Amino acid sequence: MVKRLNVCLDWIKETIKKDPFLFVLAMKIWALGEGCSGYLASKRGAIEYLRSTWSFFVRSRYVAGRPVNVTIEPTTICNIQCSVCETGAGILERASKHMSLDQFRLIIDKLSPHINTLMFYYMGEPFMNKQSYEMIAYAKMKGVPFVTTCTNGDVVDPEKLVDSGIDEVSFQLGGMTQATHQVYRSGSNLERVIKNMEATIRIREIKRPQMKVLAGFILMRHNEHEVPEFERRMEEVGVDKAVIIDPCVRNMEQAEEMLPTDREHWYYDPDAFDRGILRPKVIPHNECPWLYYSMTIQVNGDVVPCCRDAQGKFVMGNILEQDSEAIWNGEHFLQFREMIHTNQSKVGICRLCSSYGVSRLQ
Repeated sequence: MVKRLNVCLDWIKETIKKDPFLFVLAMKIWALGEGCSGYLASKRGAIEYLRSTWSFFVRSRYVAGRPVNVTIEPTTICNIQCSVCETGAGILERASKHMSLDQFRLIIDKLSPHINTLMFYYMGEPFMNKQSYEMIAYAKMKGVPFVTTCTNGDVVDPEKLVDSGIDEVSFQLGGMTQATHQVYRSGSNLERVIKNMEATIRIREIKRPQMKVLAGFILMRHNEHEVPEFERRMEEVGVDKAVIIDPCVRNMEQAEEMLPTDREHWYYDPDAFDRGILRPKVIPHNECPWLYYSMTIQVNGDVVPCCRDAQGKFVMGNILEQDSEAIWNGEHFLQFREMIHTNQSKVGICRLCSSYGVSRLQ
């Protein structure tokens, strides 16, 4: 019965995704439900979320609510070389630098009254910045309800990570042997990553059992046979959740090399791929909910529309120099939302976006 129900739900989801009108309608209904449930549960940011949802419903350039989901980039520096990542591939068109603790504090002071979720990572390995633990602790001290990060696990200090007060950390693996792991996670040491993960779990059980430790397996053609071993090993390690991560690629050459043989794990349209075209299964059609709930802040304080703008092509303002509202509903953001609503197909950063749906209240 459960299996039949899951099959039915999967069919409904796929049907909705194939119809742009139904997909957008489903996102808006989901956003309304998320905001209402957050309000009833007295979640921080729920009022802002509902205000933003109204703006999303009516396709307004102006957003009535303030951003509740914020990404902050503590560094653009990484210790490994992942070939799909702009940083790892050495093609990031921005300076290699760390954000200072004072800069981070200034940003949090401006945004913490309405932040529900802080995503503490972007185009570098967050813990290459030695002040990362103090940054997380400051965000928690200022009342940010949920702080999450994603790490390659090589340079994490487990004790400091737990003591920072972080709510969730995801360790991401490229394989279950060093040979497969380093195909993508070039320069990373799998044994060290797993030891750091195990130490984090061991310490959190003593100090902060409510902290969540996740493990992600970046699924690619060269490692797909290791999924059962990943699931077995992560259960043994004791992670709270083991997740299979569908891979992102940037061109057909990478797609042919890296995408797994099981096309159910593709963000990309298999029929288009067979014709030599790389495009998402779900193509954004003059709609982007993240422009109503989320703000992405790069290491120098520049605000960009979303995580797809790694190169900083669409700078909305600088949070270190401006008030957040002057950016959020400033002319650059208003013009960008209008461009998305009228001619999204011409916006380069949207080309390979898999349409992530609506950001959630944690």
